[in-house]
Amino acid sequence: MQTITETVAPAAPRAHSRKKVVLITLAVVLGCAGIAAATGALWVKHTFYPSPIQPVSLTATEKAEFDNKLQVLGNPAAIPADEANRTLLISEREVNAYLAQQQLGESVQVKFGDGHVSAALIFTAPEDFPVFPNQKIRVRFTFGTSLTPEHKLSLKLDDLSLGGISLPNSWIGDIKGVDLVAENVETDPALQKFLAGIQSMEVRDGALKLVLNK
Repeated sequence: MQTITETVAPAAPRAHSRKKVVLITLAVVLGCAGIAAATGALWVKHTFYPSPIQPVSLTATEKAEFDNKLQVLGNPAAIPADEANRTLLISEREVNAYLAQQQLGESVQVKFGDGHVSAALIFTAPEDFPVFPNQKIRVRFTFGTSLTPEHKLSLKLDDLSLGGISLPNSWIGDIKGVDLVAENVETDPALQKFLAGIQSMEVRDGALKLVLNK
């Protein structure tokens, strides 16, 4: 009788497989650590060693259009009678170009969103600032903006963030939700006169819509 001998293939070395898994795991961990370190370094540089903001400049056509809007805002006698021509759309680009004209373009940048205005600000924190005193930092303010039923401008601080991290209200003097304009309107005749000329105001994505009174 012939004996049949079965040949069994040798198992792959388990030690080699475990070593491969360990090396792959180590590579992934080191890669994640490198990404985290690079991201953290970028965050620190962006927040605490910020480069100047790129100022906005208008083309000749854009500047002429914006100058016309400013002329209407500054001269009530120039306001047209019909509502369509009394409606002004002021873009965030125009506002940022105006800030650049005031030598603020490298330190302030404004953005308009639906119902709110936000502003990035680069400044050196004063000695009594709750975090990082005397340090140059980039922060972002977000304001809820509207015209109240009493026809008064409302500008309430919704948030103050540092590097995308919202600061606690207690750290900033409990000013979140406080109307920062109402307290100053009654003592500023020029602001009173300006607000009296506004029939309605709407903040939308990228622009501020004003309808002026006759």
